[in-house]
Amino acid sequence: MKRAVVPSDVVEGTRKRVRRQEPVSCETCRRKKLKCNRQQPCSSCVTRRLACIYGSSEGSHRTERESEQYSQSPPIELGNPSKRQDAFNSLPSQAPDSQPLRYNRESQMTADWLETIHMGDRVPTATPKSLRDELDELRNNEKSFPSDTLLPISGRSWTASQENPATISLLSYLPKEHEAIALFRYYTDFIDYMYHIIFPKKVEQQIHGVYRAIERKHPPDLNHMALLFSIAASSLYLQLSIESSIYAGICSREFSFLTGAALIQSYYSVNPTISGIQAATIIVHHASNMSCHPSVSALFSQGALVSQAKNLKLHCTDSPRYRDLKGISSVDAVELETRRRLWWDIASYDWFLGFLSGPQEWTYMVNPEHMKVELPLNVDDGMVDGSNRLSRPSSSPTDMSFFLERLKLGIVCREVIDATSYEHLKGLEVSYDKILKLDNKFRQALSEIPEFFRLDPTSRRRFASLYQKRPTLAWQRCLLQQGYFSRLCRLHRHYFIRGAREPVFSYSHIVCLQSARKVLAIKRIMDEDEPRFNPPSSVVWSVMHHVFMAAVILLLDVCFNWDDILAEKRKEEVLEACRMLSNAQQSSSLVKEGINAMMGVLQKHWQHGRLTTATGQQTQSLLQLNTEAVSLREPPHPALSSPETVPNSSTIKQDMPTDFPSNATGVDELQLEDIWSEMLDNSGNFAIEDTDWTGLLSELTNATLPYG
Repeated sequence: MKRAVVPSDVVEGTRKRVRRQEPVSCETCRRKKLKCNRQQPCSSCVTRRLACIYGSSEGSHRTERESEQYSQSPPIELGNPSKRQDAFNSLPSQAPDSQPLRYNRESQMTADWLETIHMGDRVPTATPKSLRDELDELRNNEKSFPSDTLLPISGRSWTASQENPATISLLSYLPKEHEAIALFRYYTDFIDYMYHIIFPKKVEQQIHGVYRAIERKHPPDLNHMALLFSIAASSLYLQLSIESSIYAGICSREFSFLTGAALIQSYYSVNPTISGIQAATIIVHHASNMSCHPSVSALFSQGALVSQAKNLKLHCTDSPRYRDLKGISSVDAVELETRRRLWWDIASYDWFLGFLSGPQEWTYMVNPEHMKVELPLNVDDGMVDGSNRLSRPSSSPTDMSFFLERLKLGIVCREVIDATSYEHLKGLEVSYDKILKLDNKFRQALSEIPEFFRLDPTSRRRFASLYQKRPTLAWQRCLLQQGYFSRLCRLHRHYFIRGAREPVFSYSHIVCLQSARKVLAIKRIMDEDEPRFNPPSSVVWSVMHHVFMAAVILLLDVCFNWDDILAEKRKEEVLEACRMLSNAQQSSSLVKEGINAMMGVLQKHWQHGRLTTATGQQTQSLLQLNTEAVSLREPPHPALSSPETVPNSSTIKQDMPTDFPSNATGVDELQLEDIWSEMLDNSGNFAIEDTDWTGLLSELTNATLPYG
């Protein structure tokens, strides 16, 4: 056999390395084995909204350059808006010609799988028109961005949601460390007390851990990044809602998207973690998840929370089998309590949703017979350690007092569903005896709440010093009481009008009126008593939702009893509630949108209320004028309390302008009281049927209902 001829460029048995030909297809097409049209960018990358990279030398050094660029960014001074703005603009951004961040080959393969298989039908091929319109408005708006916000974002192009969540460079959108801590402090001071599903000290350590990993040029924990992004989304949403609904919505949407992107890149769907579930739960409770990008919105639904909690075996936390598998002596006390808090928060939220109008009404997903989880300890966070496993009595105020009392209310709501779901789903009328028994359950639970959560003058004076020392307790007592009376009113509202006509149901009529007046009285306590709500209660949408529903109950009573001897006094009650709503409209742009969303429902029913007189026709014209003058596009996420606070975008006309006209300041507030005054003056001409007003109350709840 003829020996192969050795090329002349072989020296001492070593072949000379021949330079490899540069690839003609982009890296993404070569990796995915797709046909590349070799344009810049190619059509395949444009369709998938990916960075189109030619050549292979650039990508390998991206992570290192990104970390160096981040660490060399100048510090941002929160006290100086101009300096912090310039510094923030210098943070690294996702350049159009950069390659997505990859930590290792395994994460790259998993991200590709998520994109092509799991997320394929959810990743859109173009930016949603609503986001394009809002971003254009943000860029063209002459009004400067609020200067006292925690995170300076003016002038920065927030377009994270245009990218693929499985491949987006998360470090490019990470705030500076001291900014992240400032957002975290705002969350713990003004938001966390609503649900308290975290241990602040531990979460703060996790946030610092993210930045220590970046300094060492190590990949940070993606679940901890998701938790950081969720806290940023909720903090900015609340703070910016006082300034502008546009900015609040965009910031919340972008950080919610980054939260979902971090969860996707951490394989959260197949490998959930405690931090990941905390991040998703915070978005569900506190951020504007109604406008979340479709590629991540599925992560923030109530069904997803329940499913992931079960995947993590939260419902088996205290079962003997789980303890044997994990070894109860080796379980960290903080982790154990976190698991219990998360599970009971998810379960109670599920039961609250079941007692609200909407698609989930009269049903729930968490069956108490299919779980074994002890209640969280009634102790302060600092007292949770391996040596202390004893819970303090409910009469002792702790960080967990409100959590546990709210859970008791959720259990009562679940019992209402169990007792009445058959009749409601079958279209049968619930017997009045059953309503009275359920009323007793609410009364019993309400009578058992600790004294420091009561609102009678004696208790308020007795615990005044405690409220000054722990102001969150003063706020929590109001939220708890509002929650009880609003749901007690809901229990009886089917018999509300019948109770004014038929003596056998008179108790329900009295309870609804008493509950509505209690809700309004509690709002006055929030506004007048010390310590004051911070932020003010008027910017908390759940509070104003309760006020609006109470005002409608009183309005309906005037309409159906317009010739009552106390009609004038009742009209003044309604107008006082209307003034609360008007003041709230001036306090928060997002609350303003929520009020107008509910006003749209009320106007629709009133316009169809068969107003037959000439005065009634004038009222209808005024209502129509107000509808044209005061328009909205997206309602706020209440996110700060009860589930009924989240707006339903299906009730809002998508072709209306986003914000109110600049010259409308004082017009919509003035017309709000004018409209209610006209409705009261013409209450005798209101010819709505019984079945219509029950539909009105349901639609008012649906106007701000979460699908999560």
